[in-house]
Amino acid sequence: MDSQEKIILAKTYSIIGKYFSQAISEAGDGEMILRCAGLSSLVEEYKNELTPYYMNGTWKNENQGFNPVNACFSICTEIESNKQALGNFLKEIFSRVINIEQSDYIILKNYLEIIGYELTKERIEDEYYNDYYKYNLTVLSAGVVERQEDKSFLIKALEQHHSDLLRYYLEAISNYGNSEYKSCIDNSRSVFEGFFKKIDTENEYSKGILCATGEIVIDNSNTQLSLIKKIFNYWIENRKGANRYRVFVSLYSAMSGLGTHGEEIPTKEDALMFLRMTEDVLIWCLHHNVGF
Repeated sequence: MDSQEKIILAKTYSIIGKYFSQAISEAGDGEMILRCAGLSSLVEEYKNELTPYYMNGTWKNENQGFNPVNACFSICTEIESNKQALGNFLKEIFSRVINIEQSDYIILKNYLEIIGYELTKERIEDEYYNDYYKYNLTVLSAGVVERQEDKSFLIKALEQHHSDLLRYYLEAISNYGNSEYKSCIDNSRSVFEGFFKKIDTENEYSKGILCATGEIVIDNSNTQLSLIKKIFNYWIENRKGANRYRVFVSLYSAMSGLGTHGEEIPTKEDALMFLRMTEDVLIWCLHHNVGF
């Protein structure tokens, strides 16, 4: 059975494929998109599926093999490991699309943010079209390629060492894409808590965090501290100690408040922030050979 990640990507590519056909109205449009995206090596492979008609003298004969939805899905799947190539291809598509249904736009915007892109739109006044928009796809950060490589590495590591937690992580991504922001935070918290519980012999997440960071806090009585309250009180009094531990514990507390405990209604930005912070913490542990 396909993983949740593959299902999410498949849904994203399928939606984009719906609008790929908007960008291909004339013979040669598909080839132009591929060449402008730096994918000229794929032109011959997908030429038939990206050609809406063939000329027979002055007549246009419909091409029965024209299938931009399938072509888009196949191309995205083929190049998804190369984030630069994928980004260039998607940019070329969106720059040629004039209208995306609002429900599709929301899902696309959310899913694309997860993989490091921002999709925006601007309404254009046009005498022929009532709903004419200019769409633009940009990279959210300069390190998006490196981040995606880290995330791919993280998924593989979770699959190998923490398969029980991988489900929650992929559900967090899916829930974010479906605008279920509280559930996204709940899932992120479950991954976070479950991971650090495994590190502690007593199955306590906060002690697992302390073990993971390797930080040691000793008070004035020469006692090594391990409880959250005592460690935070030590920091309040001394303004030093357990820097990583305090960040990780505070992250867990915030996810509990906005997620499980429902203290506030989380926003889209809240959900994406906590999802990314959870990823970053696990990637940090992965790079330090902690818990993997």
